[in-house]
Amino acid sequence: MLLFAFAPLAVAQHIETSTFNQAPKRPAEDPKAVEHGKQVYTQKCASCHAADLRGTDTGVNILRSQPALTDHGNDHLTPIMLGQWTGMQTHKVDISNADAAAVGAYVRSLLALIGSQGRAPYDAMKQPNIVVGDAVIGKTTFAKTCGSCHSVDGDLKGFARRVSSPKLMQQAWLRGTYLGATPVVVTATVTEPGKAAVAGTLIHVDDFLVTLKVEDGTQETFVRNGAVPKVVVKDPLDAHRTLLPKYTDKDIHDITAYLVTLK
Repeated sequence: MLLFAFAPLAVAQHIETSTFNQAPKRPAEDPKAVEHGKQVYTQKCASCHAADLRGTDTGVNILRSQPALTDHGNDHLTPIMLGQWTGMQTHKVDISNADAAAVGAYVRSLLALIGSQGRAPYDAMKQPNIVVGDAVIGKTTFAKTCGSCHSVDGDLKGFARRVSSPKLMQQAWLRGTYLGATPVVVTATVTEPGKAAVAGTLIHVDDFLVTLKVEDGTQETFVRNGAVPKVVVKDPLDAHRTLLPKYTDKDIHDITAYLVTLK
């Protein structure tokens, strides 16, 4: 069976290196204010918003709250706690201005630790060990599923040096690509009735149109009507997509454990 051709599509956005949805960097809060705010939060707020700020049936998830995420110096949080925020006048907590400011400092101190919006504090700092498989079994599984296309002495030689993070490596071999890899070239051949076939790099394809970049660098677009014209797409990553739902968790763990040894 085929496996990955490390010359992927130009879609190589990767969660580990993407800044999408990344929480903004925040200035450090006064430790005394944070500690006091934590105590006040526990007494005044946790019953509705939960001890970890992730909300309950009666209170929103503060880690996803836009007013909280965009708060600077209590310009949002304090008015909300005091019932002074437009549309939230009923959200009036029995709290002093000073205590509200301390709660704001505590909330912001946790928001500074979420890494990306919606995650729990400290989640982004956790680096769980994903190399938990059996490398010996992984070598055998790799030979069965990947060996027809890939070689540890060829395209994967030194793979673990090129992709040193096991987590990134696991995602890379499953998808057949990773951020920074040479983009895969997807090609296609279009054959209209009674005409010579036209081959080129695939720019776009859907049920209605197919666009190719042909040999002279220009683009040609063909209208599709069912099976006409005949369109044959060759995508080096098709095998990865086909295999992905077939892997068991153990297969994935074992193959990753084997691939991290390829240094």
